[in-house]
Amino acid sequence: MRKEVRFAGFGGQGVIKAALLTAMAAGLNDEVEVAQTQSYGPEARGGACKSDVVINDGEIDYVKALDIDHFLVMSQPAMDRYASELDLSKAVIIADGTLVKSAPEEAAKVYYVDATARAEQDFGRALFANIIMLGALAAISKVVKLEDLSTILDGNVPPKTLETNRQALRLGYELGEEALVKQA
Repeated sequence: MRKEVRFAGFGGQGVIKAALLTAMAAGLNDEVEVAQTQSYGPEARGGACKSDVVINDGEIDYVKALDIDHFLVMSQPAMDRYASELDLSKAVIIADGTLVKSAPEEAAKVYYVDATARAEQDFGRALFANIIMLGALAAISKVVKLEDLSTILDGNVPPKTLETNRQALRLGYELGEEALVKQA
């Protein structure tokens, strides 16, 4: 079954990194194929960026997202820009509630996780917000396992930040579980 996840925010938030980590973690499962694409504006840092991850139990004949299942969004401008590309009756939106204040009214499922605020509060830097959002994605979407994300961090984040990234991932998972309970 094909699953599509879009990651969006502004350059410098680690949106592309989050998508790459998701693709690598999903790729640990030998029974699926994975593709990842990305795009960003010429200004790179601070400009809009997005990345799509496609996970399929068979060959992927088209690598671009066509029918997004999960939208992980880390800024209001990204929400405003890319929400129109979603089927709002079925797409699950996972938003950084620190920076995203509203979703389209028609959106069926929106989960807010205060990733940036918690990254600053718990780790002293907003830098870890993308990893918190990855943990929330694992809890809410089940498209990738928390354990696989934790495994893939090794070698893909600076060694001196590995344990902090793992803590951020676990925190995100807990926040994602809390968001699920709030929505129930």
